[in-house]
Amino acid sequence: MSAEPSQFNKLLTKYDFKLASASEEYRNRRKRQMMLFMGSAAITIFTSRLAYKSTITRQYVPSLFQGNHAPPLSYNFTSDAAVAVGTGTLLCGSVSSMVIFGTCWIIDVSNFQEFGWKMKSLMGGYEKQKELAKLPMDEESAFLQDSLNDILDGKYDFDETTPAEK
Repeated sequence: MSAEPSQFNKLLTKYDFKLASASEEYRNRRKRQMMLFMGSAAITIFTSRLAYKSTITRQYVPSLFQGNHAPPLSYNFTSDAAVAVGTGTLLCGSVSSMVIFGTCWIIDVSNFQEFGWKMKSLMGGYEKQKELAKLPMDEESAFLQDSLNDILDGKYDFDETTPAEK
């Protein structure tokens, strides 16, 4: 009972995209990543517009014979500062979320564990780990490692003499 391929899948196959042969789970995963990025981009646009509007409404425009060096008497510095801090926080949070979700979408990461695996592989962690495993271990490090393994295994014999006491 194979289902008929969708128009989208036919289009992907026609132009030889790798996504055409991907599983449905992978497509849903990429779609979710895309929606998170697009949602955060929409929130960023909304907060940018909000910041623009709040800046324009607080702008002091003097009338013809008023000086432009002194704000009006009804001006409240405290509320202006609170609005500026709130607007700045909204902008910073929305832009940061857009950058984070965009990066995760690009490198195909959906959670923190995958991020750790991806960073380890991108930075050559597996190769360096194999190189370190091949290096010989000195006596003191081997004794320390064996002692820690014994403690983790439940062997709490602290009465043994250490190499430093001999």
